[in-house]
Amino acid sequence: MKLSFIDLYAGIGGMRLGFESACRDLNFQSKCVFSSEWDKWCQETYKDNFNETPHGDINKIVENDINLIKKHDVLMAGFPCQPFSNAGLKKGFNDTRGTAFHDIRRIIEAKRPKAFILENVKGLRSHDQGRTLDIILEVLRDDLSYFVPEPKILNSKDFGLPQNRQRIFIVGFLKKNNFTFPEPLKLKTRVSHILNPGRTPNKYFISQKLWDSHRARKIKNQTATPKKGFGYKSVIPNDEYTSTISARYYKDGAEILIKRKGDPEDIPPRKLTPDEARQLQGFPDNFIVNKSDTQAYKQFGNAVSVTVIRELSKRILTSI
Repeated sequence: MKLSFIDLYAGIGGMRLGFESACRDLNFQSKCVFSSEWDKWCQETYKDNFNETPHGDINKIVENDINLIKKHDVLMAGFPCQPFSNAGLKKGFNDTRGTAFHDIRRIIEAKRPKAFILENVKGLRSHDQGRTLDIILEVLRDDLSYFVPEPKILNSKDFGLPQNRQRIFIVGFLKKNNFTFPEPLKLKTRVSHILNPGRTPNKYFISQKLWDSHRARKIKNQTATPKKGFGYKSVIPNDEYTSTISARYYKDGAEILIKRKGDPEDIPPRKLTPDEARQLQGFPDNFIVNKSDTQAYKQFGNAVSVTVIRELSKRILTSI
């Protein structure tokens, strides 16, 4: 069976990789007929890996020439995370990026794909006391007449990756079916599985000054009234999983710092290398990582976990 798909808000292609992997596993032929990503650095990485440059701002395309978007079987979109992130400013649809769903709606309405996959941070469920998600579901179910099961939060650590990363997924189908979300794979994970062997270059170890600052800030946050939740998070290789890597990881690595077992507390830990960040998100070994460490961290921090998309896509493919 042949399936065409489009990749919106494509980032560096994590959803595409997961979907294509699922297609290969189930002997489907797949073809990407349109991709869109506004960030020039992500466009560069996408081109390095897929030999095509995504179109730019999807809003302008929808407004001015929606016919650029070919008819397709599956629509995929990880619409912008920042407006709904627990770590962000919670601007939601008041932020200009909040219009992303309206562009997605117009494309679904015009092209009527057989299925769609929408991904966002788990905070979408509680945003504006749940009204934002309610509106999205009302549009998809009532206005567009799609069968949309209740959205579900999936965690990367349940799908073979040593990362506690929760994301909400909304899937829909043109025809009603017996779709169910994938169950956890029950695979044992260890942080060591994504750590590269050998000596880590010195540039990935944080400075003593930064380490002292992290420790002081954490103590201050823990003793504040009320307590503040953010501070550095360190792991050792034998831990089952890390916390969530984010787009700000390039700044100070605070959310995931690697300590060697037995090191005294005052010895500075290190950040993940960009290649380890790649592995943490389930990107394949042959994936070409951006040459800029800063951009690589941003890109993997904003990406979807490829293995989660693969397992979800398998369920979708068998339900179309």
